Amino acid sequence: MPRMQSPSSINTYKQCPRKYFYQYILNLPTKPSIYLIRGSIVHEVLEKFFDLDITSLDEKELEFGMRSFVTAHLLRLWTKNRTNLLILGLAEEELERYLLESQDMLQGFVTIFAKKLRKRAEICGTLKEAFSELTPSVEEEIINPDLKVKGFIDAIHTHDKETVIMDYKTSKKDELTPAYRLQLSIYALLYKLKYGKAPDKVGINFLKFGERMMDVDEKLLEETKKEVRLIHELTQTDKIKDFPTNVGPLCKWNGGQCDFYDTCIKQRDI
Repeated sequence: MPRMQSPSSINTYKQCPRKYFYQYILNLPTKPSIYLIRGSIVHEVLEKFFDLDITSLDEKELEFGMRSFVTAHLLRLWTKNRTNLLILGLAEEELERYLLESQDMLQGFVTIFAKKLRKRAEICGTLKEAFSELTPSVEEEIINPDLKVKGFIDAIHTHDKETVIMDYKTSKKDELTPAYRLQLSIYALLYKLKYGKAPDKVGINFLKFGERMMDVDEKLLEETKKEVRLIHELTQTDKIKDFPTNVGPLCKWNGGQCDFYDTCIKQRDI
C-alpha cells in the first residue's frame, strides 16, 4: 500500500533515502530548529497582513504603515514564542540576529507589495479594491487520495483571469533549487487534480528578494506525476536495507548535523 507523500517527504527521499526511512517509516523524532520556528512566525505575520484594513492607513504614508504593521506583529509573535526559542539553546545575540533578519525579510516583502498595490490601484481605482484583488487565498491543504500525495499551499492568487500559486520562503538566497521546483510542481499537480485546471504559474516569494516564477504546462505535470509514482515504488518496503545512505555535506556540517546522524552512524553498514 503506497504511503501518503508530500513535497517534504519526496524531497527528503531524494536527499537521502535513509533519512526518509528514519523520519517517515520509523517516525523518529526531529529536533526543533530556529528556521522552522522563524518560518512559522513569519508565515503567521503574512496571514495577519492580508487581514489588514488598508483604509485604516494614511495613504500618503502607506508603505510606512504596512511596515509598522508587520513589525508589530513580528515582535508580538516572537515574544509569544519566546519559550520555544529559548529551548534551542541559542545565545541572545543569535536570537536577536534572527529576529532582525526576519524583520528585514518582511520589510522587503512590504516594499515590493506596496509597489504592486499602487500600480494596481491605478487600474481599479482605489487602494481598497487593489488590496482586495492582491489578497490571496491562504493556507490551503490539498490531498489527493488516488495519487496518495498532499501539499499545503501558502497562497493562491486569482486575478486577471490568471491563477498563481505562491510559497513563502525565508531563505538567504533566491535560487529556485531542484527541491523548490519539485515542491511547486507538486502543488500545481494537486491544484489541477482538485480543480480540473492547472494554475498558470507557480512561484516562490523569497521575502527578502522578491518572487521567482515558473510556468505550468502539461509536460511539467506529467513529469511530476511520474516522480511521485517513482517515489511510491521505492518506498513501499519498510526494510532499512532498501533505504541506502547518501553520505554528503548534509550529514554533518560546521555547527550542526542531520537529526538522525548518531543513529545513522551506528547503522551505516546495514
